[in-house]
Amino acid sequence: MPPASPQPPQRKTGKTVGFVVLGICVVLALGVGALFLLGGKKTPVKGLEGTNPVYDSLTEALKNKDENAYLASFQGDELKAQQRKVFRNLVKMPFTVARYEKTSWQAGAADTVQGVSFVHQIKNVDVAPVYEEYQFTFGVNAAGHRVISDVQGAPRPFTETSSTFYPAPWDVYDDMTVWKGGRVVVISDKAHTADTQRFAPYISQAADDDVAAWNRSGAEKSALSAGALVVLEPKREVYSQFYRQGAKNDSLEAGVNLSLSKFGAKYDDTLQFGGSRIVMDSSLSRFTQPDWKSGVREIGRHEIAHAMVAPYNSARGALPVEVDSWISEGFAGYMESRDNPAAAKADTERTLKGSKLVFGETPEDDAKAFYANDANERHRNYVLARLAIRYMAEKYGEKTTFEFVTSMYRKPGYSTERGFYTQRMNTDRRTFMEDWRAYVRKTVPGVGGEG
Repeated sequence: MPPASPQPPQRKTGKTVGFVVLGICVVLALGVGALFLLGGKKTPVKGLEGTNPVYDSLTEALKNKDENAYLASFQGDELKAQQRKVFRNLVKMPFTVARYEKTSWQAGAADTVQGVSFVHQIKNVDVAPVYEEYQFTFGVNAAGHRVISDVQGAPRPFTETSSTFYPAPWDVYDDMTVWKGGRVVVISDKAHTADTQRFAPYISQAADDDVAAWNRSGAEKSALSAGALVVLEPKREVYSQFYRQGAKNDSLEAGVNLSLSKFGAKYDDTLQFGGSRIVMDSSLSRFTQPDWKSGVREIGRHEIAHAMVAPYNSARGALPVEVDSWISEGFAGYMESRDNPAAAKADTERTLKGSKLVFGETPEDDAKAFYANDANERHRNYVLARLAIRYMAEKYGEKTTFEFVTSMYRKPGYSTERGFYTQRMNTDRRTFMEDWRAYVRKTVPGVGGEG
């Protein structure tokens, strides 16, 4: 971990946010995988007849960029003012899909409360429509028509969905800056427009770097995401809540990639995730150091690498198996540093100097242990994971390495991992790890240990 920065170079990334419901128990699973809600008794909606035209009206008004028509569905000056800001933010986005759909089941206890999905797909970013979950409260206006009297983020995921993915920047910012260029859409508060315009071209270059590396490798790209949405936010209390309201702040996290579930995904669908949302803390050293251009490209490459392979993730069901942390973070770390060996070498030597790799030690695979609360321990995990993927790429080639990663996203578990070693690398897991430890000792001065 660089001593000049309170943050390790990377943080808990590539994580998804989800809930599992088993019977009446709700288990919060952050950073483990986007899980699907199973069980739970569905409660029919009562007293909400006539709400479909409201959703149709909102959808049509957004499509036509008709602010007055959009606001006509809301009741009360305060709510209209709040929704005016949301509308003006939404119309800045390059949506290919943008519609409101009521859920079939009640989101709240009262019979005037309804769950609503904002279904959307961002051009050149999402591979399939994703969603954000709201809770609307309905009333009746003087003409006897249904109107929306209150809007909140859904307090919990709706039945058979994975998370609320609330709030998005359009819910938070009074005036949203949207920078579109190349493969990326970069969002910030208008107050930070100048910084966004300064940083965004280097984030865009990072996306180009990652995609170019993948294309040169010749690895298959059937589900590869070639675009990214990035939110830049310097206020920690705002940053830590995007797309995951109520989540505990991780003080060691400098940026995060959050995978969003595909809207309407079924249990047996091959494609479970429609896209990703990347959030970066733009107050940290990568954005403020003298060589900020390199810092922004580095964190951009890392997070966008996570977003690229996120659609391969098949985690679902009551007991999902997520890809090992050393694979997901090692891949992102490799993509971040692959074209800057000098900086990677300096960071590696600084981190591992004087440490030992003992017999049988492997890169950390468990997410809770990988994202340790101690900054030095966490950063060591990142470096060792990066070296494992780097060793694999040097020995077996990037095509094989990248396809190892996507294979592990598709079907995580030791059987897939061992099978890949045998079939594609003509080795086994134990030998691979032995060779990796020898590689680390050979390439990093001062690392000891045997076996």
